[in-house]
Amino acid sequence: MWRFIFLSIIFILITGCGQKIPEPESFTAEASELGKKDSDIQVQHFVEGNRVKVECFVPEVSFNKADRNSAKINVYIDGEFHDEYDTAAFVIKNLEAGSHKMKIEVVGLNEQTLQLSKSFEVTIF
Repeated sequence: MWRFIFLSIIFILITGCGQKIPEPESFTAEASELGKKDSDIQVQHFVEGNRVKVECFVPEVSFNKADRNSAKINVYIDGEFHDEYDTAAFVIKNLEAGSHKMKIEVVGLNEQTLQLSKSFEVTIF
């Protein structure tokens, strides 16, 4: 009896897959970001204790004072000016415990606005 069942299963497997093996489906997709301008600022932040590490990517802007398109970053915490930085990555230290709204604003060296800013919230424990 077992021999008959075993042979039946083998027969089904051989005849079911023997004729045409299906080919894998494939397609081509293109990535796009609709509505995003090339001049947008991208900001990543990392909270470590009472410090916030901030990394900014600002296309077409340099933080080298000798360049024609040089700029700096003004940081506002809870609506008040905190500090200015002339690098794309920086650390904000000694924040008090609680939730804080931070605003990163890229401005020219003579404080003219470049209309590039991002806001985010951090929670310090």
